[in-house]
Amino acid sequence: MAEIKMNTIEIDTGEKLFYRERAGEGTPLVMIHGNLFSSVIFETLIGRLDDSLHVVAPDMRGFGKSTYNQKADRVETYAEDIKAFINSMGFDKVHLLGMDFGGLIAMRLGVDEPDMIEKMILLSSYSVAGRPIRKRALGGLIKTKSMIRTTEAMKEYIKPVEKYKANRQQWFIKQMLNKDIFTVDKPNDRAEEKFIEAFIQQRNLAEVYIAITYFNIFSDENGVVDGENVAKDLNMPILNLHGDKNEAVPVGVAKFNERAIGKNVETHIMNGVSHVPFIDDEKATGDYIKVFLAKNHDKRK
Repeated sequence: MAEIKMNTIEIDTGEKLFYRERAGEGTPLVMIHGNLFSSVIFETLIGRLDDSLHVVAPDMRGFGKSTYNQKADRVETYAEDIKAFINSMGFDKVHLLGMDFGGLIAMRLGVDEPDMIEKMILLSSYSVAGRPIRKRALGGLIKTKSMIRTTEAMKEYIKPVEKYKANRQQWFIKQMLNKDIFTVDKPNDRAEEKFIEAFIQQRNLAEVYIAITYFNIFSDENGVVDGENVAKDLNMPILNLHGDKNEAVPVGVAKFNERAIGKNVETHIMNGVSHVPFIDDEKATGDYIKVFLAKNHDKRK
């Protein structure tokens, strides 16, 4: 098996992105991590994929070891980074895997740069309509009808979490991840330490939540922003992979995405699997991806 190498590349948007790369052949698979993590989340999954596959996984701006020179609170900005990264790496066409928040970036690029993407994999992805967050009252016990609409308001909302991060309170982060993310199986101790460190390193938590709020390629408004009605224009083969025990992004979101996009979507709901499928069932996750990438697909008419 080829070694996973690590490097940094400067892209045209003014950021320097750290990335993991395993050399291989054919169309590269670019893997976009989700919120709370970095490319470190994909270490074991890369090893499960076909040895000949060229795999690249960058840390997005504000995550992991990448820079955060300019604030970014819209999915479009992160998508521009990934587009610039793909161009800087010299790739003409890629397979694009987006996990969690990374799924929104993959879909944004799929709409805006369809010729760049051969196949797309949505892994525990957020909704085509984003996900606004409601304000809370009575010390956070009750959700109100009002949505959080600004980065400043979001920073106030997540202030307790940022305090624990700043103080490197790993026990709190572990408890939070186990409550919402690793709800079936838990990562081993070594992987857990890396995941906790990735969360501590993240510098854009409020901005990402606002980016998710203002993303909406569905037909209807999402409570904050009108829909662009372009989800149905995604024109490449799409693997929509989700766990039925996903607490962070409920399984209904995957079914909603399938209906919104329409044709060309191959959905698999994995039984007994939570938000990070390859922690709970690494073999099945890897097999779904390998079969999908190897399959001949007809372009949507």
